[in-house]
Amino acid sequence: MKKYLFSLIVPVFLAGSSCQDKIDIEKEKAAIIAVIEEETEAFFDYDIDRLSATHVQDETNIRLTATKSGYTYDVGWEKIKSFFLDYFENEAEPGDFYEVKRNYKIKVYGESAWAVFDNDYYNGEDELLSTSIHAEFLEKVHGEWKLVFYTSIYTSTWEDEGENETEEFEEGQAESETEEPETKDSE
Repeated sequence: MKKYLFSLIVPVFLAGSSCQDKIDIEKEKAAIIAVIEEETEAFFDYDIDRLSATHVQDETNIRLTATKSGYTYDVGWEKIKSFFLDYFENEAEPGDFYEVKRNYKIKVYGESAWAVFDNDYYNGEDELLSTSIHAEFLEKVHGEWKLVFYTSIYTSTWEDEGENETEEFEEGQAESETEEPETKDSE
C-alpha cells in the first residue's frame, strides 16, 4: 500500500514542479535595459511623470551618487522625487545632453535584479563631459521592472582647471571651519 501511494505522489509532485513558469532571462534583461534607458530619457526630457513610472515609489527607494567633490544620498521616493524636481527647476541647463550606456552586466533573480554598466555623459556637440559606473537594483511591481536602488560613481569629471561641483571658499574660510574649539585647559 505504501509503495502504491508513493508511486502516485511522486509523479504528481514532479508534474507540479515542472509546470512552473520558466524565466526567459534574455527577455528580462531587455526589459531591464529598456527601463534604465527610459529613466534616462525621461530625466533629459525633464518629465517627472515618466521618471516616476520607472521607480519603486516607496521608502525603500535609495539614490546614491558620488563625484570627486562629494556625494548625494537620498532615501525614500518622496525625497528622490524632490531632488529631481529641484534639479529640473534650479539646476538643469538647456542643451542637447545625452548618455551612452555600455558594458551591461545584469543578474536576474525572478522578481528582482541588478544591473551594472558604464555611463558616458555628452553635450550636444558630442563632447564627453564625464564617465561613471552605475549599479542599479530593480524589482518587479505588478509585472513591470522598477528601479529601487540607484548608484553612480563618477570615474572622471570636469577638468581640474574648469568648473566643478565644489563650493568656492574665500581664503581662510575653510581653515576657520575646521579649527579645534578652545577648551578650558587652553586658557
